[in-house]
Amino acid sequence: MKQAPAFSVYDPYLEKEMTNDTYKGRRLVLTFWTSWCPDSHRDLQRKEALYAQTGNNAFDMLNINVTGRERANQAGRKYARAHEMKIPMAEDQGTDTYERYQCQGVPTTVFITPDGKIAEQFGDKTPFEEIMKHLPSFLDETSNRKETGKGGE
Repeated sequence: MKQAPAFSVYDPYLEKEMTNDTYKGRRLVLTFWTSWCPDSHRDLQRKEALYAQTGNNAFDMLNINVTGRERANQAGRKYARAHEMKIPMAEDQGTDTYERYQCQGVPTTVFITPDGKIAEQFGDKTPFEEIMKHLPSFLDETSNRKETGKGGE
């Protein structure tokens, strides 16, 4: 596994920078998205349901709005507010983080291990169901059962 590129994105609601260090020691699911993309809409809806279901215990989630690919200023913020998104949202500096992660389109999903390595990266053409097939192995291979309070089966 390769080291995840460093990122620094702005959370407009918490009014602070979010970086790799913010999530150090935790599993992280990053999603790069835009407000105008129908595939992003479907992906975000399903991830919101997953977020509500897991209670954010097993892993953290962060949705990064790729502001450099938006058609209007603050379009991502408006979309997040209108859809009452609960997953933490941050804004890319243009396309800086998007490019560091070598994204080819939106939505792109990245699984990052607690030690900051990329476990999996899924491009914009990957169906949500396919991403979810990889989630159990991501959680198992990076599992810290004491942290989640969930035992094995």
